[in-house]
Amino acid sequence: MAAAASCYAFSSDGEYFAHCGNDGKLKIWDTSTGRLKQEYVSNFHLSSMCCTLAWLYVNPQSTNATPSPWKKRRKKSITEEFNPKGIIAMGSSSGKITLYDTATSSVTTQLDGHSGTVTAVTWSENAGFFSAADDHYIIHWNLKENAVKCKWKSGKGKTTSLAITEDGKSLLSGERIVKWWDLSSKQLVRTFTGHANQVTCLCTVKVAPRSNYVISGARGDGCLSVWALDEHKSDRTPVTNLALQDDAISVSVNVSENSQVIVLVVSRSGQAHLFQYQTNGRSKPLKPSLNVAVASDISQKDSVQQISILDAKLTDDQKLLLVYGTYFNPIFERVVPDFSDKVQCLVRSETRRNKDKKEDISKVKTTIIEDNVEYLAPGIIEASQKRSRSNSGSQLLLKDRLENLSLNAETSPTGKTTSTGSNRAQLLIQGLNSKDKTILSSIFLTKNESIIRNTIAKLPVQAIGPLLKELTILLQGKTYASKVAIKWLEALLMTHAGHFLSQADLMESFGPILSLIDAKLSLLPEVSKLKGRVSLVTGQIAQTVEEQQKDATENCLVYQDSDSSDEDDRMEDEDLESESDENWEEISNREDQDDQEEQDDENVRTTNSDGEDESISS
Repeated sequence: MAAAASCYAFSSDGEYFAHCGNDGKLKIWDTSTGRLKQEYVSNFHLSSMCCTLAWLYVNPQSTNATPSPWKKRRKKSITEEFNPKGIIAMGSSSGKITLYDTATSSVTTQLDGHSGTVTAVTWSENAGFFSAADDHYIIHWNLKENAVKCKWKSGKGKTTSLAITEDGKSLLSGERIVKWWDLSSKQLVRTFTGHANQVTCLCTVKVAPRSNYVISGARGDGCLSVWALDEHKSDRTPVTNLALQDDAISVSVNVSENSQVIVLVVSRSGQAHLFQYQTNGRSKPLKPSLNVAVASDISQKDSVQQISILDAKLTDDQKLLLVYGTYFNPIFERVVPDFSDKVQCLVRSETRRNKDKKEDISKVKTTIIEDNVEYLAPGIIEASQKRSRSNSGSQLLLKDRLENLSLNAETSPTGKTTSTGSNRAQLLIQGLNSKDKTILSSIFLTKNESIIRNTIAKLPVQAIGPLLKELTILLQGKTYASKVAIKWLEALLMTHAGHFLSQADLMESFGPILSLIDAKLSLLPEVSKLKGRVSLVTGQIAQTVEEQQKDATENCLVYQDSDSSDEDDRMEDEDLESESDENWEEISNREDQDDQEEQDDENVRTTNSDGEDESISS
């Protein structure tokens, strides 16, 4: 049985294969002919996408299924009354589980009991139907009454896978650890530790009447661990490990007549690995006995193109039931394992030629109309009814619709202002779903913080994860892209902080961002030192240039041409100088004459005084 929680699964007998894609369309193929048998699209495929899927085979009397209105009621035979019918259980992101009846091509009911995204579902004929969700609860359902039979707390971790033992007495739940529950008391028997990440695969196997084992695999482990379910043993280490080169996405187990365990694993790289071992105590890590790969014959001679194996199942006759190619056009094949070599390569054509393609499509069973929604079989196009003229007048023209969807907050023809945040939110959702770089760049490269906050506030919860991945890619870009990503990341954290805190895998979502920020912060001291040194050198260079310019200004000789006004001034100065020189000569001559006259007068006085003295003496 395949135990990986995924949106595809084989039926227990291997006759059918079901897959539910991102478009919400459930497809069921017949593995013997490879033809598409049924298609179904839920009314709520846009608001709540399918997250996990499982096959159920229940007694028709144990469910409240309503017969198809398209078929006439007829008397059922005794074999039909006790023949179990196939039901596909699909867990959605809204917490509801849809039960789809493959016999009537209709939905029998919707189970509502979880408050978070359904992460794992499993079914056992002896124990019943179980489911787990993000609300950290495990529910045992009563399908006869479509109600909760029992509900208990699974723990603080996020349960990503479930499996039931063959006797129906134990339930295994996978988080980062594997928990062993007793279904009679709903008590925890034991935990198995050793996985570093979330457990993605769980599968139980019964070798002997009292020998039960569980095989678990997690992301990044590079192996599958085999645990012994024995209450009397306290050893919690795995019995053995199955070595892989990539993560396992699907596990199928079978036990041969000589009690040899055969494990078929499909890895993420698109190859199948077959293990064979005996459960005789502990053993070393085992390598696969056979590796199966599919290659395309439509390729160049020098290169080989691999075709990915989507899922695989071990049949009762020890054959390998493989499905490879794409989910749009899968190819089913039963292969006999060849152990003559370690690698068995199947050279096949990837594209299958359908001569009667229209005939095959027309044979697809259509689903029943739910409420007011009609589903059309693929390839059948019905002409839509023409709208009346009275209703056509109220419709906006194409030009007006394009203006309303523009990024700028312009005024519409009716006079109302369009909401920029709503338009950007719609375009952002479209860009995230289609991964269109042109749309994403036009949305991200904005500097208006109010527009960023309004856009993020109008985003649904389902778009937060893809937006966070795109912002992580932007943070790895150049400076401008990093600045834009930081603004969007800040607004995202402020608006949806409560949603992030409610997620169990918070560190996984923000791990790349934190490591990127730490790597950039580690370079900050060196960049700061470099910036300081560059500033110092540039400052010294600027100061030296300024001093050189100043010295050149002081040492330069300024020459000014003389004009007529300067010559006139000079002539006047010369005249003034000549006149002043003549005056100074006259004044000096006069002073010399005055000095001479004073000298003569003094001499006369002296002689007179001498004569008077002589007369007195005589």
